[in-house]
Amino acid sequence: MRNDFEAAMHFRHACKLFDETKAMSQEDLNFILEAGRLSPSSFGMEQWHFFVIRDKAMREEIKKVAWNQAQVTTASELIAIVYKKQVRSSDAYIQSEFDKFHYPDGVRGMYKQFIDPREDAALESWSAKQVYIAAGNMMTAGASIGIDSCPMEGFDKDSVEKIIGLETEKYALALLVPFGYRVNEQPPLHRSELSEIVSYL
Repeated sequence: MRNDFEAAMHFRHACKLFDETKAMSQEDLNFILEAGRLSPSSFGMEQWHFFVIRDKAMREEIKKVAWNQAQVTTASELIAIVYKKQVRSSDAYIQSEFDKFHYPDGVRGMYKQFIDPREDAALESWSAKQVYIAAGNMMTAGASIGIDSCPMEGFDKDSVEKIIGLETEKYALALLVPFGYRVNEQPPLHRSELSEIVSYL
């Protein structure tokens, strides 16, 4: 299993051009979405929602506000990953999560103390961080079955939210992740050595 995971990490790269003639199966897409669903999040709040964008006209509109990046329209699947904005302890979604997990009063109080004093911008930043955990797991899951991906922040956020009809009082767009099959060979992987990025204290 260790070798399989390492192979997936070496396979994954930011694919810029996908093969439009190759379509992912629904089974493979579900496998990737399940990796997102099972991902960890702070307090287990699962701030994410995944929009699978299949409408071709919608993807063409998104491409126009995403620097005309080819991966938006050439990928087999395009997923918009959004985060929940209503995360204060009194919000209905958070209360439902508390009830789902049968959180005791002590944990609910800890959440309230941790979250509620923060400004809205800080809360959005915290919520967005959680969905990036899911995105990373989804891309690695895809790589483990030979499916390429590319995390994207290069787009006009407000425009994409409008195109997909996002309820912006509840959600905000974190990133786009196209999935599919590469056209070009993977470029060399450039990463720092462990000795350069790890310190033991």
